[in-house]
Amino acid sequence: MDTNLAIDDTILECILEGTKEGLSMTGLEPPPVGASKFCSANRAISVMVGLVGKSNGTMMLNMSERGMLHMASKLLMDEGIEVGEDSFDAICEVGNMVAGCIKERLAQTQYEVTNISVPSLILGANYNVFYARGIQTVSVEFELEDIPVAFHKDRFMSVTVSLLRQIS
Repeated sequence: MDTNLAIDDTILECILEGTKEGLSMTGLEPPPVGASKFCSANRAISVMVGLVGKSNGTMMLNMSERGMLHMASKLLMDEGIEVGEDSFDAICEVGNMVAGCIKERLAQTQYEVTNISVPSLILGANYNVFYARGIQTVSVEFELEDIPVAFHKDRFMSVTVSLLRQIS
């Protein structure tokens, strides 16, 4: 039985640092609480951004509706934000900032990415994303500690990067 569960260290480090840097404008610094090689979107809100260059793939930010409102309110400095166009635009911008920072971190690695796409907002939960062989996927769970414990399922978000390694 093959028990190799190794996670690509390069992508993992780029997610950890890129997410921290990308969320800096929100004032949030959620700690990482776990990592996986599997992309799962079990929360209702996802922002997907294409990553293109010598390597190609995607970055996906997945969170609950409460998590989206929390991050959007921090970015917009508006505690009264509700689900709608403003919160959707704000969370897409958060996804764009995180993807841009991850792209910069990947620039000098074997997974070099030179451009990102316009973010896409996906509404709906409980789907999995599968990729062709040769694509490296790393997903990191982060905890939004400012959300009250009473809403424990909303306290978590994930950032997933899936990349086809460049061919030299």
